[in-house]
Amino acid sequence: MTARSFAERLCSLASLSDEDVASIQAMPWSVVRVRRARDILSLGDRPDYVYVVETGWAARYSIRGNGSRRITGFMLPGDFCGIHAVTSQAMDHAIVALTDCEVARIPRQAIGDAVADSPAIGQALWRAKLTDEAILRTWLLNSHDAAQALAHLLCELHARTAVIGMANAGRFHAPLTQQHMGDALGLTPVHINRMVKLLRLQGLAEISNGEVVVPDIEALRHFCHFSADYLHLPAIGTQHIAQAAA
Repeated sequence: MTARSFAERLCSLASLSDEDVASIQAMPWSVVRVRRARDILSLGDRPDYVYVVETGWAARYSIRGNGSRRITGFMLPGDFCGIHAVTSQAMDHAIVALTDCEVARIPRQAIGDAVADSPAIGQALWRAKLTDEAILRTWLLNSHDAAQALAHLLCELHARTAVIGMANAGRFHAPLTQQHMGDALGLTPVHINRMVKLLRLQGLAEISNGEVVVPDIEALRHFCHFSADYLHLPAIGTQHIAQAAA
């Protein structure tokens, strides 16, 4: 069901009623496919839709004055973008597909109607925006030490993939190149390569062909002083979704 991942995401952010979930699942959805390295939304766009990543990974990014790219957030299945559509504002950043993606589109009016009818849905969307901002602030705070910054990013991605069932103990799929990680952390690919080797030599993490293996997640968290509080991970169950899927 196209709406399921979006409903799960909102349920993780606020306590939605059965009626709220039914409203989300009744929205008029359409799915578009976006090839790797293509923009889902570009700078200056005024989207008529809110987009939800169904499959694949995407990223928010901006271009610096010198032409280099800075990634300001990674989006996994269930995450949404283009919230500017709700306010009719132009995009002040762009969204790129890091892998081939399937992206569900929800008309702006449908989202607006749902928020007007349900304060809980509006609260969930607001909390998602606050989480995005918290992630970016945390990246900036960790930028003083490259090894710890990379370790912290791996801990973050492990926590986020675990919530959506994409992590198996200390192993998870992260289809990111060293260029992607460098663009996120403000480091060159050469510097990222050195930090990857350092983490491997210390037995903290192994990154190879889009797979991350963390032998001891607590050791990696201790190394980079990681706490997942800023991610606002689900404390609320998604029982409504489970019931709907039964």
